[in-house]
Amino acid sequence: MNDSFRLTSIFPFCVKSAGTIFSVCALALTLAACGGGSSGPVSGDLTDNSSPGDNSGWKAGTYKKSADFDNLCAAPRSGYSKFTNEAFPDKKGSTLDEKNFVPSWSYETYLWYEELPDLNPGSYGTPQAYFDLLKTNKVTSSGVPKDNFHWWESTEDAESWESGITYDYGIRLKVNSTTPPRKYYVAFVEPGSPAALAGVKRGARILKIDNYDLVNETSDAGIDALNERLFPSKSGVAYKFDLQEGTNTPYSVTIQAGEVATSPVLLTKVLETSNGKVGYIVFNSHVEKAEKQWITAIQQLKQEAVSDVVLDLRYNGGGLLSIASQVSYMLAGSNVQGKLFYEQIENSKQRKTEPMPFLDVGLYSDYENLDLPALNLSRVYILTSGGTCSASEAIINGLRGANIQVYLIGDTTCGKPYGYYPEENCGTTYYTIQLKGANAKGFGEYSDGFIPSTADDNKTKVKGCRVQDDIDHQLGDPKEAMLATALNFRASGVCSASVSAKLQKPQGDFIDGEFITKESRKLLILK
Repeated sequence: MNDSFRLTSIFPFCVKSAGTIFSVCALALTLAACGGGSSGPVSGDLTDNSSPGDNSGWKAGTYKKSADFDNLCAAPRSGYSKFTNEAFPDKKGSTLDEKNFVPSWSYETYLWYEELPDLNPGSYGTPQAYFDLLKTNKVTSSGVPKDNFHWWESTEDAESWESGITYDYGIRLKVNSTTPPRKYYVAFVEPGSPAALAGVKRGARILKIDNYDLVNETSDAGIDALNERLFPSKSGVAYKFDLQEGTNTPYSVTIQAGEVATSPVLLTKVLETSNGKVGYIVFNSHVEKAEKQWITAIQQLKQEAVSDVVLDLRYNGGGLLSIASQVSYMLAGSNVQGKLFYEQIENSKQRKTEPMPFLDVGLYSDYENLDLPALNLSRVYILTSGGTCSASEAIINGLRGANIQVYLIGDTTCGKPYGYYPEENCGTTYYTIQLKGANAKGFGEYSDGFIPSTADDNKTKVKGCRVQDDIDHQLGDPKEAMLATALNFRASGVCSASVSAKLQKPQGDFIDGEFITKESRKLLILK
């Protein structure tokens, strides 16, 4: 990933240099002031009697129970969460209480707690700045940080995401170049969103917003204006977008930012082929409401008697492990029923938990405790990219552990075998690595991702084909490069050179850039 497009898994501080549009804060809805975690110390006002350098009662090597500081807040919230309808648990405390909570909780639950730095909370102005540093400083054998997934966000953002709601246009972006001449494209559009109602489609290139030139702008003022318009900081604002689809004449639409209900299962389709019907599912987020959408999708595919499924996870950064387990069961059914899906490994302070099986009943809404429908497949074709992370990778690993044949079509996945029990305190939700997982065969070390390969090694190499994302075609179009390759591979068992060559030359741009998503959405949450 190039340095000017810093989507790192710790959701870094906002950075801007002349001529560059950054998008690390994409889903925080602003680049001017990040709403998520940072990569290092952040200055902040102290609202208690502590001051930088003051130990404020801190003693090295001593940790009180996190429960002693839980919900003691410098500015307690009152009322109820608009997403959960639960009362805020805040009680009157201080900034120091909030800071003291963080190391105690980390020391209790962090997977590598022995490697935590022991730092004086009085030296940091905010709990979030302090939390940013409470992770291992060790590196892997290849020299990269051992913990690249340490972050925080506002609890309102966390609850909004879990509810399947964003505040934007409903446009999901893919970027091929962040420096002039920039190339920002629409990867897909949420159904029913302001962008969808305006007629925006996958593959459109954004040329201008309110006459600010997204392709060539270099001034600080222009870049600030473009950042605000790409990722609006509030709902209700409307801006004019100049778009171009392929080589067609550019056109303009005005789009108003608002509350967008996301569609975890973006598309379900049945494809007629010469050797049977193939189901195609675009799955973009492991949130609770995905369960109901998956049940509807599987019921449709069962009725159509599909013989295979192509599961499109190219834009799926993860989410709830329970949803990953349910999805895997609904695909494989009787072939995995009663088998182990995921065995979690935590630090030595935690009581060993029971492994998670392939879940065959509903957990949420009106499907709770009801049997899930299933296709009973023995093989699955999965479309992947560098944005396929965490809970999505757990699907790949869990199915392979149960001897379901998985074929990967696309690119290497992001490599995130770790998970969290998110912890909310005083309006901030903290995510620190607390577990890693393994499948029924004991394999779980895929920090470099799963790799489409000519042969399967039962570890990180998965049989399949390497192919780029092709936004010149709509998702579900049999001519779209990744889907077309999967269908051809299913029919022939090989990654045809002639087909690949043809796919590499669509009429418009062939894009294999970065899919913009807040790295904090690359989640594996135990729930």
